Amino acid sequence: MKFASRNRLFAAFTLFVTVLMSSTMRSLIAYALNTEHTHASQIVLIPFISAALIYFNRKNIFRDIHCSVTPALLVLVLGLGLFVCGKIVGGGLEEGDYLSLMTSSVVVLWLGGFLLFYGTTAFRTAIFPLLFLCFFIPIPGPILSRAITVLQRGSAELSYLFLKVSGTPVLRESLYVMRLPDLVIQVAPECSGIRSGISLLICSLLAGHLFLRSTWRRALLVIAVIPVLILKNALRIGTLSYLAVHVDQRILTSELHREGGIPFFVLALFLLYPILALLIKSESRKADTASGTPLKLSPAAVSNTDSGHF
Repeated sequence: MKFASRNRLFAAFTLFVTVLMSSTMRSLIAYALNTEHTHASQIVLIPFISAALIYFNRKNIFRDIHCSVTPALLVLVLGLGLFVCGKIVGGGLEEGDYLSLMTSSVVVLWLGGFLLFYGTTAFRTAIFPLLFLCFFIPIPGPILSRAITVLQRGSAELSYLFLKVSGTPVLRESLYVMRLPDLVIQVAPECSGIRSGISLLICSLLAGHLFLRSTWRRALLVIAVIPVLILKNALRIGTLSYLAVHVDQRILTSELHREGGIPFFVLALFLLYPILALLIKSESRKADTASGTPLKLSPAAVSNTDSGHF
């Protein structure tokens, strides 16, 4: 089968699955665009990013293509199983959890179609952009609440430390509540920075995929997102609290509070950049060593070696 024919068949299969799950897709887009679900706002971009990654690496991905019927059938059966499960238990789930289950079915069916028309070799080569589609799936409630709790607690602890260091009088009333002069600050779940955390995670995964080759360095870059995110959140909470005490309490209800996350997100990117640069440098140094790059000796060293001095 020619490559163009495979593309047309895969496009038709993708369209069929999308139309079949059209109600789920409409609900998913509405869910992602709802301002209350800030943790899902990236969903609408994910398929386009995955498609772009596949397109730019298409020569390597589609170098060896064939039909892989048996593996594809296994994946397709799994996708249909998730679909049936969603239809059976969906009524008892929260909206986000129901969409997680049904969208998982869509993604798995897409992966099965890719396997069917392009084969296991192309699938392995395109594994990153294909698995990147997992970000298209809304985060299930239990996982989301656990992540928010970790970020909320870390941000509260570190912001309290920042306020103490700044010399601002602060009393810790509870884990998430701090009393300042004429002001009480509560680090709510909305202050966890889960939205920017997902964005940072996506950025770190993309940067690791594009600029790093070793798996452990990519993993290290992703792990570094957690302390950077907590530091960013704590800086934001501490800065706003400090300004509210020393400048004007209205800052806490101003645009700086509601829309001021972008400058701190940029700050987090700047904090991640040196880590990425160090990982790239260490990888380049290892590659130079492995390639057997000859050492350059200075004239003095050559002279000492010729005369028998070490």
